[in-house]
Amino acid sequence: MSDTDPRSRRVVVPGVRWLRFPRRLEAEYREFQCQEAVEGFRVNAFYILLLYILLITGIYALAPEAVRGRWLATYIWVGVIVLAAGGMAQIRALDRYFPLYAGIGSFLAVALSMAIPGFLDGTVAIQLAHVSVIYALVIVYAMVGLRFPVAMLACWGGGLVGWLVAEAVGQGVDWQMAHRTYTGVSLLGMFLCYTSEVRERLLFFNQRQLLRQQQRTQALAQRLHRLSREDSLTALANRRFFDEALDREWRRCQRDGQPLTVMLVDVDYFKDYNDHYGHLKGDQCLQLLAGELRRYSRRGGDLVARFGGEEFVMLYPGSDESEAEQLASRLCRSVRSLAIPHALNPQAGEVTVSVGAAVMTPGKGGTAEQLLDAADRALYQAKQGGRDNWRLYKPQPRVRLVKDDKGG
Repeated sequence: MSDTDPRSRRVVVPGVRWLRFPRRLEAEYREFQCQEAVEGFRVNAFYILLLYILLITGIYALAPEAVRGRWLATYIWVGVIVLAAGGMAQIRALDRYFPLYAGIGSFLAVALSMAIPGFLDGTVAIQLAHVSVIYALVIVYAMVGLRFPVAMLACWGGGLVGWLVAEAVGQGVDWQMAHRTYTGVSLLGMFLCYTSEVRERLLFFNQRQLLRQQQRTQALAQRLHRLSREDSLTALANRRFFDEALDREWRRCQRDGQPLTVMLVDVDYFKDYNDHYGHLKGDQCLQLLAGELRRYSRRGGDLVARFGGEEFVMLYPGSDESEAEQLASRLCRSVRSLAIPHALNPQAGEVTVSVGAAVMTPGKGGTAEQLLDAADRALYQAKQGGRDNWRLYKPQPRVRLVKDDKGG
């Protein structure tokens, strides 16, 4: 079942409780979440460092003078970790590694914060040191932007390492104080981080579904637009599209002072072909011809369209009479080279076409409709001339009547 299927919501959304989408969707979410997290951390790093400075100066002022130096020398490394992570976040080439370096930094900050109380003497000094533990946990769970499993691993793993260091090298950890600070804040931070990620995943899923729906709607609209301008049998442009293109290219050629060529192509004895071979063969014949004609529209502005029935029309902006004659001649030879059998074509025994071409320069008289009518007249001349050939429309010269001086 596709994850874009409406039924997938019943599968995916309840699965958010376990913070896990299906594999492909999970990969998309992690990429999305990583980018969102690193963008946020680029700003949050400044505020984290500011809070750290306020915390360290406050604790330094309240700490017993005997432990100030040792406490500051140790805890200053948390600031170094924040600075390093914030600096790396500014390097966009490292964005995809954000969960790695931010997770390691968070782990070290929690471990260091947890270990410090084991190296201090005096109730007040230890209590103040545990404040830094609360700070580290709140920052990791709420401001760094790690996913819930990574944040939980960093906080509980860092806490465990810090406790082991304090027990092995220092004076151990006051568990009564640790439970009131580290354990309580960790559980609260886990709950907040978890609910935050659930909301983010739901938001991501809904946005993704909306985007996919918009993409499907846009694709359908484009397809309908294409179908409304495309002939379903030959996949060429239809008459409607040709009429629009003719009007557009006429105006463009008028602005640029360029000629415009229209060629009408008619399949010779096509009604007989249909009667003899059947309409399915007739459709296949038109499709083969369409594929061949399509080869003659490779320039920008060139167009081949189905004009109706067995007629095609071709539009060539910027082509003069010499080019029109060459194209029409090549087109007749090209169709003959297909060697499509046509038993009822008395001249060739194969499918052939007749071509009528007309050229006008917009702005020097005439209209687009007159150009199309001229091509139709030329096509009639080609068919009257025996078919399997072409004609270029030449306007009839005007006959000028001369008055007889004798009144005759």
